[in-house]
Amino acid sequence: MSYTICKPAAIFFKHFFLLHLLLLLCSLINAQPKLVFTPLIKNISDAVDIKNANDSSKRLFIVRQSGVINIYQYGVLSTRPFLDIHDKIIYQGEQGLFSLVFHPGYKNNGLFFIWYSDKKGDVTLARYKASDPGGDVADPYSGVVLFSLSKPGGYSNHNGGCLQFGKDGYLYLTIGDGGGIGDPYSNAQNMQSLFGKMIRIDINVQNAPYYAIPVDNPFINTPNARPEIFALGLRNPWRWSFDDLTGDIWFGDVGQDTWEEINFTRYAEASGANYGWHCYEGDETYNRQNCVQQSNYRFPVFKYKHGVNNGGFSVIGGYVYHGTSFPLLKGYYVCADYISGNAWLIHPNGTGNWAVTIQNNVASNIVSFGEDESGELYAASQNGNIYQVGTTNTEEQPDKGNYIFPTFVDNGNITLVMQDYFEYASIIDMQGHQLFQQRLAQSGTMQLKIPSLATGFYILKLSGTQDKKFKIFIK
Repeated sequence: MSYTICKPAAIFFKHFFLLHLLLLLCSLINAQPKLVFTPLIKNISDAVDIKNANDSSKRLFIVRQSGVINIYQYGVLSTRPFLDIHDKIIYQGEQGLFSLVFHPGYKNNGLFFIWYSDKKGDVTLARYKASDPGGDVADPYSGVVLFSLSKPGGYSNHNGGCLQFGKDGYLYLTIGDGGGIGDPYSNAQNMQSLFGKMIRIDINVQNAPYYAIPVDNPFINTPNARPEIFALGLRNPWRWSFDDLTGDIWFGDVGQDTWEEINFTRYAEASGANYGWHCYEGDETYNRQNCVQQSNYRFPVFKYKHGVNNGGFSVIGGYVYHGTSFPLLKGYYVCADYISGNAWLIHPNGTGNWAVTIQNNVASNIVSFGEDESGELYAASQNGNIYQVGTTNTEEQPDKGNYIFPTFVDNGNITLVMQDYFEYASIIDMQGHQLFQQRLAQSGTMQLKIPSLATGFYILKLSGTQDKKFKIFIK
């Protein structure tokens, strides 16, 4: 399934140049990598999050809803927990331990943060410390609570709950609307409530409440608004992520009756964004009572309807792949549905829109994605497995190991990975004019900084004993 239909449109283009562009675009969209979920860890049925400490230890930290965090390293899952807080939480239904994130300075300070349902059912943000950041056990008595929110009406669902650090060093957290059907307390649009929000806080504070408000938070000077709020209008944003390269924000927001949605926002446009719930489910009207004009809301880049074949019932947000093991997956956003066993690849299609490709019958009951320090992608399933996410082996070494990424360029930098020796890299427009050339005189991996060029398709040519050509699109 794709949001771009290429073949019927081609008959309307008589001009050779436009037709050539369209055919190039079609070839880029249709040549989607095929996802493969390879079992990595077995018999761990309650895993709900996967994180790394960015400390060069090559450890994966597996968060379990039952209140335990285990370490996976060098092919072995630790039996001794990194942290065990099972006695501090409720573990049932949608309650339990939800997410983990490590302080950017964890390697030196040993600090990390968790999000969970406490014994009263309140959703809670806490900070813990590992006395030895290089060790495999945290101090269970080091925990301090930054804040705890009582659930309205006693609802136990829609706890949201995904922690990430931004490039700015601040802690970001998504929180569900509080539960119930249709946001009965109108929390998602209520600026006095943290439910249904993404919050942004400065956690470099030693004393209670152990956090401060960044001075550039969007609602810090808005009367009767919680200053922690960074974005609003969320229903149950269970899993979200930053693009490691650009800092842009992707998240899956679990829908109500009909639609599941994936939202994308460039970081420069994310502050103060309103994603529309409960006024809209996806981009479809849900409950317009006390809502403002439609233009005030941001709508998803992709939505799918409830159903098994081409949709699902509970979206699981993922990550943009920036690893090196699967070159053809570079720059693709990967997400899945918990119920249907469907997954999707999302990528710019070169026209300002998005190419979306469905992959059926992937691993079942995916509940979360995560990355290691190298940008390799993993998925946790409640079927008892942790998977490494990649593509089929037959696709992995195009052109004898010579490849480039990204092929959709918006930052002026391209990475060349060259098994063969090439003397020059050139950029040629679609009329055959050479616009840029850089001497390489080496093989291996190197950066190519391209000039500012107009939006459109180009050919990147590597000149050597045998020339190689790659299609790129400059945004």
